[in-house]
Amino acid sequence: MKYILKYIYSIVPISLLLLIGSCELEEANKNPNDVTSVPAHVLLPFNQESIASLMIGTTQVMSGIFMQYYEGIDNYPLSIQTYLVNEATYPEWNFQDYYNGPMINLIKMIEIAEAGGQRHYVGIGKTMLALCLGNVTSLWGDVPYTEALQSTDNLSPEYNDQQSLYDSIQSLLDAALIDFDAVNEGRLPGTDDVIFNGDIEKWKQTAYALKARYYMHVSKRTGELPFDPVTEALSAIENAYTSSESDLIYQFGFTSLENSPFYSYARLNYIIPNPNFTLFMFELGDPRDTLYYKIKYKKANLEERYFTSPASPVYMVNYHEMKFIEAEARLRQNTSDPLIQTALNEAVRAHMKLISSDLIHDTIIDDYISRNLTLTGVFADDLETIINQKYIASYAGIESWTDYRRTGYPDLEPNEGGDHNQNPGGGIPRRLPYPQNERLYNKNFPQPLPTMQDRFWWDQ
Repeated sequence: MKYILKYIYSIVPISLLLLIGSCELEEANKNPNDVTSVPAHVLLPFNQESIASLMIGTTQVMSGIFMQYYEGIDNYPLSIQTYLVNEATYPEWNFQDYYNGPMINLIKMIEIAEAGGQRHYVGIGKTMLALCLGNVTSLWGDVPYTEALQSTDNLSPEYNDQQSLYDSIQSLLDAALIDFDAVNEGRLPGTDDVIFNGDIEKWKQTAYALKARYYMHVSKRTGELPFDPVTEALSAIENAYTSSESDLIYQFGFTSLENSPFYSYARLNYIIPNPNFTLFMFELGDPRDTLYYKIKYKKANLEERYFTSPASPVYMVNYHEMKFIEAEARLRQNTSDPLIQTALNEAVRAHMKLISSDLIHDTIIDDYISRNLTLTGVFADDLETIINQKYIASYAGIESWTDYRRTGYPDLEPNEGGDHNQNPGGGIPRRLPYPQNERLYNKNFPQPLPTMQDRFWWDQ
């Protein structure tokens, strides 16, 4: 966090834009790094791209190795394969990048938009900040928040406990929904919103979808909370996406220089498909397998697949995720509810249609559903079926790691060689290690140093 706060105003590299047309001496004497004068519509596309890059980048690869989508065979992913995570490299960079990049920029965007009465920009900013905070806490647990993004003077910001962070996430989303319904003064989001092109109804659905996601994150604490997270998730889903057309998806490839970060891992062959995952797909007869990986010279690789091309999409939150959440939530409320099966079938169908651009024929989907998705009314069996299918559809994302820690599914055997001081017992990791700079320089760093097997609040 020392470096987060040291460089807290190293925001978007757009200071040159502030000098255009500034011929008067008074203007020339202004600090070109004073981002308070950067309009919200300039900050918005940068924030969207930086969040997408972080969500498809290194932490996604690490969690994907933990969840056995991939096998690390070279460079840093090779050590991740045995759950050895150098706290001075990837965790350091990604932790810092969240704070230095989208999180502080979103705070500034919200402040600027609030000052100008641009309530729709405020709502978008709060929605994306909730997404960032949800990602960070589901990876690291307790993290700095309230002090980390509001002062350049505090080099040791306090760590907020995870329960309060989830309260903050829900509060941000509630506030965003109010902003979306408010009168917007001045400029409205438009083409600068590279995801929804200023469609505020889709942003409202996104806020509700994120509310559902983060309520389900805390499902293991049901009975200890002043609310029922399952009931709240179902309530939020009623106002979330109604089809895949509203999904929060960032599409890389706007320019020839803008490649998906995941593309590099596949192109350089740092990772390959995990044989456990390819066998799982084969045994199910899953028609999505060729979209995830390909067989070349009798070996599976990830080159130029749906998620590993330069212009691949990043699935940030989606309609099919909502249907999986609905299926699980209904199962937790009543194992005999017929709408569990309806929601599960729709989740798988929607994902197959989306990822194949509607090229997987309905007869193939129907056959897959009839062979693999029939529920029994037995809670444990049906939960495993739902989460296993969600696991396939959550490929190239971090949510399946959260689902595994919440539910124990899919049933995976830990990688060999994972038993060491950083990960005692050798089990599949429960958290990422904190970055080295936090441990060395933040006086409020958690003590004792947690291992990768120490469970944070919602995982207990």
